[in-house]
Amino acid sequence: MSSYESYEPSTHPWGPSIFLIAFLSIVVSFCSPYWLANDGELEEGHFLNTGLWEVCFTNYHDYTYRYDRIYDGCYWTLDEEMHVIEDQLRRPFFVTVQVFFTFCFTLSLIGTALTGILVLCPGEDFERSVLKIAYIDLFVAWFFGFIAVIVFGAMGDNRDWMPHWDHNHLSWSYGLAVVGVVAEFVAAVLFWVEYRIQKRKESYRQNHGVFTLEGTKT
Repeated sequence: MSSYESYEPSTHPWGPSIFLIAFLSIVVSFCSPYWLANDGELEEGHFLNTGLWEVCFTNYHDYTYRYDRIYDGCYWTLDEEMHVIEDQLRRPFFVTVQVFFTFCFTLSLIGTALTGILVLCPGEDFERSVLKIAYIDLFVAWFFGFIAVIVFGAMGDNRDWMPHWDHNHLSWSYGLAVVGVVAEFVAAVLFWVEYRIQKRKESYRQNHGVFTLEGTKT
């Protein structure tokens, strides 16, 4: 190995490690129903908590009094039973958050596969190609996730959505979403840096006639 390659810094294994934190945070926040929660000071007839796909109530009814349907317990947000209060629950901003965070989640799944390939990578040329795809994938995932958490953070606990807004607050699932999105950005940057390092190593070998372990000039 040349002196250049010996002293060239590397982000390994920080990139995969931070991405693992990001992925776990995003998965838990995607599946858990605590993006917004009630403080528990109200006795009945109110919203309890909601995530992207599940919402919980206690003896709740349509606050416009158009229907007599009572909601008590937890429901899937896309359930047919929710059609009575769909205009109250699935506001445009909330649907936007669902869509963008789903994109973020899906791209994170792809990033997990790419990270697994990197860990088991058979060679430097292949590794560079995977690193390039991985950092692009994570940057796009971060962008979708960033939009989702910004929109929900700005509008999730305002007075125009869930009833008794003054008793509602952003909860731990939302906090995990923020942690996941930030960590995903950091992981994307580290993958990009590692890709640049590998490119510089390849360029150095080509310019200085460095031979690989297989005895062939790269």
